[in-house]
Amino acid sequence: MFKKSKILLIVFTIAFPFILLSCAHAKPPKPGPGFVWIDSHATAANGIAVPGHWKYSGAPYKDKSWIPGHYGPQGKWIAGHWNSRPKPKRGVHWVSGHHGKGGRWVSGHWR
Repeated sequence: MFKKSKILLIVFTIAFPFILLSCAHAKPPKPGPGFVWIDSHATAANGIAVPGHWKYSGAPYKDKSWIPGHYGPQGKWIAGHWNSRPKPKRGVHWVSGHHGKGGRWVSGHWR
């Protein structure tokens, strides 16, 4: 009896971290139609790890922009979300937020 318990304890101890690891990489629910999943990856410039996230690839919404998940200024991960787009200015166009050089997040802006 004691031997079986010991073997079960060893098997559980070895398997438990893998169970936790599989939960940590679970894909969050799809935010809606028009979204595609981007697997986790590292930026080419400096190897910053970018976790998997949803990216909007559907038709544009009037006065709304999808802000993909990104690291904020303090290094905290900010999940993707919809944001109101500022009113258009004459003679310029809106550049959506994106990962710039070195993997840093560049907020959406008028150019």
